Amino acid sequence: MRTAADSLSASVKKGWVRDGILRNLARNPSTLTALASALGVSKSTVNYHLANLLARGAIEIVDTRVGRGGVVSNEYSLKEGSLIILPSADEVEKELTSLEEVFGVETLLWETASELPEGSRFEVLLYRLFLHLFNISKSEHRTLLEGYGYRAGSMLSHTVRGRNVRETLRELIDEMGKKEIASAQVIEVRGTRTEVLVLEKCLGSSDHPGYACRFLEGFIRGIVQPKHGAGQTVERLDVDLPACCLAVGRPKHASVEWLKEVITQHPLKLVGGSSEEESEGGAKVE
Repeated sequence: MRTAADSLSASVKKGWVRDGILRNLARNPSTLTALASALGVSKSTVNYHLANLLARGAIEIVDTRVGRGGVVSNEYSLKEGSLIILPSADEVEKELTSLEEVFGVETLLWETASELPEGSRFEVLLYRLFLHLFNISKSEHRTLLEGYGYRAGSMLSHTVRGRNVRETLRELIDEMGKKEIASAQVIEVRGTRTEVLVLEKCLGSSDHPGYACRFLEGFIRGIVQPKHGAGQTVERLDVDLPACCLAVGRPKHASVEWLKEVITQHPLKLVGGSSEEESEGGAKVE
């Protein structure tokens, strides 16, 4: 059931993305792809806001390029006369301090927890973090969210058991599902020391890759590395799917491009997807 807080959080998120676009364009012209990368949200989300800002006359297209396959890429800029007020360095520092305080309060008991918190607790944390991220103009939101996710994962790594990465991931996706943190599947790639974790509905978000996905990427890294060593990596795979795909383990033992191909060819039961097959407990790929 969606609450008033959920609706308010969604409203704040939309406002943050819009203002993030304007603040980036206040510095330099940029493309849709570059804006999506800087803000850590999906291209479709950025495209939605760009269309609205164009219609309102706040921004304009200053350059158009045609790339491979005839793909058109527009470069956007603030329209002459548009005014964007950016926070001062002191104001940004104040918000960063507030972020630390919020994180400390919301995670106060996590280091002594016996199990993962409910997804609603993560949602409250992210909502409160975003009230301050909203006022930070630098393109560091993604890095901050992944960092806070890592710290949260490190605090809670003791609640997830597993003698190796594979066992840890299997228990983790089971617990994340029960706690409504995310819907996840594991693809076990035989002959490698890497698993591919496919995440959807990260804290209820349908935006890919959105703010919740970036936080959970850091969170999973924070679970895996303290338990199994810093040599274990969590690397996002840029795959054209409505889900976040993370290579977990030791990707150097498998080509990243090959892993991407494995994902796109493997049948996955995605929320809103068309595949009829469902992976149960982690699929094995030869």
